[in-house]
Amino acid sequence: MAVKFIGKAKITSQGQVTLPFEAREELKLDLNSEVYWYLVDDHLVVVKDLVSVDDLINKINNARKSNKK
Repeated sequence: MAVKFIGKAKITSQGQVTLPFEAREELKLDLNSEVYWYLVDDHLVVVKDLVSVDDLINKINNARKSNKK
């Protein structure tokens, strides 16, 4: 699992968040792109493609296993 710090964002008084430029560039997001938010334990995960919770769990677990090798 590759972990990379992308930047930070502030939550506005209206509850909005702007994704940092680096995140939009890395994920190839442009105007009107949609992202999906998942809460994994106490971590917020943002993905560009909608996946099932089971698929997300499997992806995280497989990435953890490959990092331990």
